[in-house]
Amino acid sequence: MSVRKVKTSPKLCISDKKRIRTYVLETLDWVASMVGSTLGPGGYNVLLESELHGIPSKNTKDGVSVFKELGAWDTFEHLIIEQTRDVALRTVAEAGDGTTTATILANAFIKGMYAYIDNHPRMSPQKVAREIKRCLKEDVLPFVEKSTIKITTKNQKILKDVARISANGDTEMAEAVIRCFDTIGFSENSHVTISELSGPDSYEVEPIQGLPIPIGYEESIGKFGPAFINDQSNQRCFLDKPVFLLYNGMVTDLVQFQSVLQDMANEWHSGQSEYKNCVFVAHGFNQDVLTQLAVNFAHPSAMNILPLVSPMSQMHNSQTDFLYDLAAFTGASVFGLDNQASAGTVDDLGRGMESFECYRFRSTVVGEPDDALIEERAEQLETRIKSAESKIEKILLEERLGKITSGIAKLKIYAGSSGELKEKHDRAEDAVCAVRAAIAGGALPGGGRTLIDLSLELASKHDEDSIVTNVIVPALIEPVNRLLENAGYEEESANEVLTNLMTKKNKLYDLENHKYGTAKQLGLYDARRAVEQAITNAIGIASVMGTMSGIVCFPRDDQFEKQEAAADREFMKNMDNANSMRNEANERP
Repeated sequence: MSVRKVKTSPKLCISDKKRIRTYVLETLDWVASMVGSTLGPGGYNVLLESELHGIPSKNTKDGVSVFKELGAWDTFEHLIIEQTRDVALRTVAEAGDGTTTATILANAFIKGMYAYIDNHPRMSPQKVAREIKRCLKEDVLPFVEKSTIKITTKNQKILKDVARISANGDTEMAEAVIRCFDTIGFSENSHVTISELSGPDSYEVEPIQGLPIPIGYEESIGKFGPAFINDQSNQRCFLDKPVFLLYNGMVTDLVQFQSVLQDMANEWHSGQSEYKNCVFVAHGFNQDVLTQLAVNFAHPSAMNILPLVSPMSQMHNSQTDFLYDLAAFTGASVFGLDNQASAGTVDDLGRGMESFECYRFRSTVVGEPDDALIEERAEQLETRIKSAESKIEKILLEERLGKITSGIAKLKIYAGSSGELKEKHDRAEDAVCAVRAAIAGGALPGGGRTLIDLSLELASKHDEDSIVTNVIVPALIEPVNRLLENAGYEEESANEVLTNLMTKKNKLYDLENHKYGTAKQLGLYDARRAVEQAITNAIGIASVMGTMSGIVCFPRDDQFEKQEAAADREFMKNMDNANSMRNEANERP
């Protein structure tokens, strides 16, 4: 009896460099056109169809939201989109803004690399990529650092300008965002949560007690994230009246926690308790535990248990310190070697919090803590601050103290339709992130001024035939060209504005009011971190795509993907039914 050998799955392959170049250039051209159409005050909305059951489609001017939705029928095009999408995702993760600029720059850098290699056949793509990275390190980043305006109490008005630019010129939204920071303090760790409500267009700011947590389901749950998202429209997990189970260690099985969790479930099923949601915080969870909790979360008659990994900082034992901060805020006990979970009771679970919301990269505990516990923990932290052995340790301790004592600001957004609410939510989140980035890293003159100044600086330092002059310098102007194009400027008038900006040092152009002035006069500023990350990440992806000599990928299978899409719809339908049954169970006396 013969036994057949298992073969590798069939794949599509390209090794023709000209064909690869055509794919890359054509794909990135339309991607940059689609994403770039949202840039600036003249940017356009893009309508995105929702793939989720029961969730309406939305209009957005948020570049990263558009990029996330892009795909292609052609297998190679789709793989290129997925590869370059990382430039936008990294930028938004690091700076919260600048994603559209990063996408436009990446396309321009890759075009420039290909053109330079064509004109210099004996120049290897790897050498071009190395030279671009060297320029980034030795010229670009030092110039950005030198141009940065540090934020102080004297020039804090700049933050409002940063928020307004990031909110696409919406002054009312920018003012509301700044009121949020006024409420809780101007810090890069100040936490603003955004709420969407139906009603006449307006914004409200409400201070609430809460604790921000700099980690979300991306790092805590990974691929299991979709199983825990019960608020699909906002892509978050929302738990009402949660309890908190804190464990100082890595969770490899649930055996030692079964007793306390079973007691909690018995109280809920018998009507003795209203608590059925649990946030389980530990230093990590293995795959078996995550699988078990994911299956449990989807069951309508089971408790909802959300795993959350304790965030780590530069300090030694930072994860353990975080657990004790959270314990002071929620009133929970910290289980560990000296406090075995197997001997715990429901009284050891932190109660009394209003809600818990977990997004991709951040989470929030909302509720009023016990003043005595907060005061005791604050005194401990203040003592440690006085005896801190380094500046960084002092800064991190002050940050922790501020988080447990300062609270959170809620920005309420009102609009008449769900589509408008989603569009406003995206812009508000960008504005909040941009203000945080400016507080942390300072601001730069906006309107493309920094990119123009950088291009002039590089052109003056390098020969006309150099890689820097032919690849980086023209690419830096592309976002400015796109700003003018989106604002309706034809080629002749756009060239006139660009020429004036290049000859008039320190002058910016206000696209909406058609006038020149300084950054201070026009109120045009960008967060330094957004500009820096946009350039850095664009150069990073250009170095990869510009030196590519082959693509290997799986073929698209329409039948298989239709089956997967149908399975996804069925899963979402079952999740909706489970949520409905869960809500009905909660409403029963």
